[in-house]
Amino acid sequence: MNLLIALLAMVIGYLAGSISFARLVTRLFAPEQDISKTQIEVPDSEARFESDAVSATWVRLHLGPRYGCLTSILDILKAAIPALAFKLWRPEAPYYLLAAGTAAVGHNWPIYHRFKGGRGMSPIMGGMFVVDWLGVVVTNLIGLSSFLVIKSSLVASGVWLVLIIPWVWFRTHDWSKLVYAVAMCILFWASMIPEWRELLRLRREGVLEDLTGAREVRVLGRRDGATARQLPVSDLLSRLSARLGRKDDKH
Repeated sequence: MNLLIALLAMVIGYLAGSISFARLVTRLFAPEQDISKTQIEVPDSEARFESDAVSATWVRLHLGPRYGCLTSILDILKAAIPALAFKLWRPEAPYYLLAAGTAAVGHNWPIYHRFKGGRGMSPIMGGMFVVDWLGVVVTNLIGLSSFLVIKSSLVASGVWLVLIIPWVWFRTHDWSKLVYAVAMCILFWASMIPEWRELLRLRREGVLEDLTGAREVRVLGRRDGATARQLPVSDLLSRLSARLGRKDDKH
């Protein structure tokens, strides 16, 4: 592996990943909105869920699913495009894995925004598509199906990241891909620690008796003072884990 090309892949991946499409989409379509810190009010209590993540999840909560989906696609592409470019240019070495991995790092800790970003699910998925697109599809389907068994959208939505590790190994027996898959899994779950702490805090306080319950919450902190949209907790939790859980349409 050429050190200069490896460094180039990492720099390009990180800079591309640091582009905050959540901020750009919000600024373009709803400039009055502030998603730099989101608060969720739990009705019938004074408790609030707080998050400083800036990602497609929160764009969807503030602006709706159309803009959340657009943001997620752009976040996927900002990792997939650099990774694919290096894979086509230098297929003899795993430079593309460096580009994909650092894109996820840049998404979570963007240099353009004082290192305050998202949690990495969309760019991780983008990089994984380049590694093994079939694995992403299969493991995501299994992850969605697992919701029927474990009854937790928060856990089920991250199942695919765990399953992709043995999938990559048995499909390729490539150590570099295995290390990449493990690293991305660790990166995502470590990045989710603040959200886990908030949810567990609310549960300890007795506000959320069941983390997958259907009690309603409200998105707070809008600059325009508009009435907050009602969202069920089960829907919120699925989006916190990269929008792969089952949406609860009951209000």
